[in-house]
Amino acid sequence: MNIETDEGRREADLDERVNALKALADRSRILVVNALLEKPHCAEELAERLRLAPSTISFHLRRLEEAGLVTKSKAQYYAVYELRADLLRMSLKDFVTIPPGDDSPEEKRMRRGREKVVRTFFRNGELGQIPKQWRKRRIVLEEFLASFEPGKEYAEHEVNERIAPLYADYCTIRRMLVDEGYMTRKGQKYRRIEREAKPVGTRSEIRKQYKEEPRRAGIFQVKNTVNGKVMLGSSKNLHGPLNKHRFLLSIGRHWNKKMQEDWDRLGPDAFVFEVLEVLKQKDDPSFNLEDELSLLEQIWIERVQPFGEGGYNKDYRKGKGIRE
Repeated sequence: MNIETDEGRREADLDERVNALKALADRSRILVVNALLEKPHCAEELAERLRLAPSTISFHLRRLEEAGLVTKSKAQYYAVYELRADLLRMSLKDFVTIPPGDDSPEEKRMRRGREKVVRTFFRNGELGQIPKQWRKRRIVLEEFLASFEPGKEYAEHEVNERIAPLYADYCTIRRMLVDEGYMTRKGQKYRRIEREAKPVGTRSEIRKQYKEEPRRAGIFQVKNTVNGKVMLGSSKNLHGPLNKHRFLLSIGRHWNKKMQEDWDRLGPDAFVFEVLEVLKQKDDPSFNLEDELSLLEQIWIERVQPFGEGGYNKDYRKGKGIRE
């Protein structure tokens, strides 16, 4: 998160500030921040101090780091976390004041998204890996395209010479520039196509982007608003589970007998079906969806306690999870 300070802080947009506030809107993360106010800590120290599992602490620290609230540095074998010093000097007024700008909110959002993709995939001026998602891949290709003048003809070796400093596999990038319509090829001659930048809009482009977008994974709940009981669930694809639970309850075939009994007695208006949190996924080879979803489960289980008198779930402490 970039925030403007008297010492030359950079402008921060509204979405980044909202993300920071969302990251702080958690009891455990407030406790983590409070500990870091005293001094920097490693994850193991925080886990022992706050009596939380190391995996839970790591999850919260990642959230705070992603929101730009903490920084991480190496100390021997440990990662040490500390709060951003410039944030500590800010007043609430500084934080909520939005600097004026000429760009529309949509233009700012698109520019931020583009800059984030470039920062993620280009390190020290070189492309680390080609993104799997088509939208991000287009942004990466446009960075290579900046080395070519529109309308000018280039020999194949000239194209290779411009690509190679950014990515060793210049043949792949060269082929993708042609396949995606950024350049034309006639024999061994290449030419950059002059075209206006415009949003994705054709049916085939929308279908292609949709297929490559990751499924939304996260945590959901079915809540009885009369007695407050909750059935907590998690899924790698949030598109279907809530509709499935609603349908099974409506036909009297849900496997959770207690929830079915309450549904039959109180009626459908007594229940709400909602997504509690969507897991933020990363286009990164080290990202493990299963592990991240399990950590998110632990956070919500501790927060909601959806078993016994308070919920419909089986007690996870007896080996039962909440994957529904």
